[in-house]
Amino acid sequence: MHGTQIRFQGIVWTFGEREFAALLMDRHSAHGPGALPHAARSRGLPLTTDIRRVPLAPVPGWLIEATSKESTHGRQTRLTVHWPRVRPLLSHADVDLPQRWQQLAVTQRACLLLIGRDLVVDERELPQRVTRLAESGSLAAGVVTFRSGSSFRPRTHDRIVGHRRAARERRPVGQ
Repeated sequence: MHGTQIRFQGIVWTFGEREFAALLMDRHSAHGPGALPHAARSRGLPLTTDIRRVPLAPVPGWLIEATSKESTHGRQTRLTVHWPRVRPLLSHADVDLPQRWQQLAVTQRACLLLIGRDLVVDERELPQRVTRLAESGSLAAGVVTFRSGSSFRPRTHDRIVGHRRAARERRPVGQ
């Protein structure tokens, strides 16, 4: 994808009453308007014609990884999107993720990945845009495994770890 500028945005996507951390990706390229979704589909991310029917099983070979570290500008988070190729699709890109996105990604260990044309738009227009792209066969989407790097700590890390610890303490012995 040489000569391609990939744009991305983390949002919280709601299906009924269930929320997911979602990563939207699109691109500006001289390779044609469907180059990135086509490349994603050829690497196993399914074509989606109905956003409400995205399978919840993680897509094999795909992984979103987040790392963060303290810098002179505050806490800096970077995302890498691995796909079934030697090089990542997106590598160590600086991103500002909503707090709820981070909570969902860490607790669910998965993200909804949406790749299409002009997805990174005003969030008020997003549901209609995603629906139109899906219905026209121009959207690749799937649930992707999420992994946080050793230094990634969302703002709610202590609460999440404390919750898991409390759950382990309530578990009966021998289980």
